[in-house]
Amino acid sequence: MARTRDQERYQQSREQLLAVGQDLFINSSFNCVGLNDILKKAGIPKGSFYHYFESKEDFGLQVIEMYAKQNYEELKTIVSDNSLTPYEQLEKFFETNIAHFDDIDYCQGCLMANLSQELADVNEKLRCKINELSQLAVDQIAECIENMAANELNLNHLEPREAAQVLMNSWQGAIMKMKLEKSREPLNVFMKFFFSR
Repeated sequence: MARTRDQERYQQSREQLLAVGQDLFINSSFNCVGLNDILKKAGIPKGSFYHYFESKEDFGLQVIEMYAKQNYEELKTIVSDNSLTPYEQLEKFFETNIAHFDDIDYCQGCLMANLSQELADVNEKLRCKINELSQLAVDQIAECIENMAANELNLNHLEPREAAQVLMNSWQGAIMKMKLEKSREPLNVFMKFFFSR
């Protein structure tokens, strides 16, 4: 029994560290956040970090994976809602994200985009992981676009995966502009361009 409790405690502490890491990285940056910052905020004793992760890089990889999985599951849930058309599914996905940014006053942005800007040129492992996980959302959105009955996004000159890339690239750009302006306006323009019919 003790082993089960120890494993549960280990898993809880590990998940707590990942959640804290996600919060700190999205509000600051990977390079500006130190291990002591993470441990202090998580309430985990100093010196125990390497009990859970091989390195800060390993920790960063797992934070990215957790964040991407959360977002992918949210997208998957929405695009599985058969009460909505594929067009409405995508519209709801972006509206849900915009509501989140409304709640946090148009800051933070997307952790994957933030870290890709910070690390893509200096850390190959993190760049590859961000790129790999970003493709999950593109693939899911491409499937949704493929199921659309008509050219509802005005992107019919593109293959579904190309259209999904345009959509996600535009979304990331809108998020970056949102952070810069501390304003909803770039997100409104994104929605007006793709979801006004």
